[in-house]
Amino acid sequence: MEDIWEGDIVAIRFWEIYEETKDTFLLRIIAGKAGMDTVVSWVHMLEDETIVSRFHGEELAITTGMKADQPDWLLNLVKEMHRDECAGIIINTGMYLNEIPAEVIEWCEEHRFPLLEMPWEISITGLIQDYCMRIIDQMQSEKKVSNAFREVFQGRGNVTEVKQILEQRFDMEGVFQIFCIHVKKSAVEEVDFNHAAFKLENLFGLWKGKIAYTSNKKINISYGLIRMEDSLVLVLNNLEDRYDKDLPELILQSFAYFKEKRQFFLGIGPRLMNAGSLPLCYKRARTAMKMAIGTGRDVVYFKEMGFYQLLFSIDDTEILTNYANEILGKLEKYDREHNATYIETLRSYIKNDRSLLRVAEDTFTHRNTVNYRMQNIKKILGSELNDSKEMFPYQVAFYIRDIERKAQMGDYISESNWYMG
Repeated sequence: MEDIWEGDIVAIRFWEIYEETKDTFLLRIIAGKAGMDTVVSWVHMLEDETIVSRFHGEELAITTGMKADQPDWLLNLVKEMHRDECAGIIINTGMYLNEIPAEVIEWCEEHRFPLLEMPWEISITGLIQDYCMRIIDQMQSEKKVSNAFREVFQGRGNVTEVKQILEQRFDMEGVFQIFCIHVKKSAVEEVDFNHAAFKLENLFGLWKGKIAYTSNKKINISYGLIRMEDSLVLVLNNLEDRYDKDLPELILQSFAYFKEKRQFFLGIGPRLMNAGSLPLCYKRARTAMKMAIGTGRDVVYFKEMGFYQLLFSIDDTEILTNYANEILGKLEKYDREHNATYIETLRSYIKNDRSLLRVAEDTFTHRNTVNYRMQNIKKILGSELNDSKEMFPYQVAFYIRDIERKAQMGDYISESNWYMG
């Protein structure tokens, strides 16, 4: 398995950096403390508000307020940063700005946008270097965790080493669940994808369990977010039942840009006990994701896939195609050569449990015509289709044909259309 997306998700929070550096840089929280449990993707010097439009989300900005003499400059700046979902702002006061305007403080507090103050004599360059190094160090730490998960999913690697890495964060005997996300994106949409991934990260409280600045709206559990193969894998540890309904919707909101363009697909695996089940958790979540992609649905739960659990678990799709050709090939050939619709008649016959009357109603065809067609179909297939056992191979073949057709079309299929399921 090749990891085709470079870089893992950064899980360092603003409040975490603040707690570790507040004394060194004489930092003081002025407003927005409740919003400090947010991921910081990078740190930028900001003196011109126009560069905010180039931010990718979750950036932390530091400014001396050189343009603070312009009316409402700072207020408009924090509003723009908040709109673009930045992590917060640190103001270096004492030269261009002696006091932070009351209306800015009030607005930041109301909107939970972190606003911090640092005195002029403290080096901005030193702070930026320190913070960026912490982010890089966190990247390395997250890379170790991500690699450990990859080793587990693939059933390889040193078991002892992997366990030592994961048990620092996860309850290895607890319950695990995996969500597999696939996004069809172009190269130019990579920035949008990264921003969506950060928004997903911000749904959760920091795994270290320190909740001094954690919003009550955060999901405070141990989790991992790993880029793997063609998917983004979310590993959850001991997730409470109360999040069953809300979490998928929150994930959809995080990837709203791609969902609206019908480029987002989510597979949700079952909950299984202990870390030893992780390979199976991953495989089943990925199977559900494959069905979401194949059917054009936003979300698919493995537990609700029914017979499709078997079909989408087969990696060699040629096996499925060959099976469908063997079962339905003669009838499909007959339809092509005689411009007939026997395939659809057979599909309706299976769907309606061999009732000629219901097939006639379903296909808007006279009952006698349906009976005539079914006699010919049975001769072509060499089967009397007398019971469910005889019909089952054809039902499976139709499952496969539906999968292939929707994969080729790439369009949405509603739940009601999956009448064979």
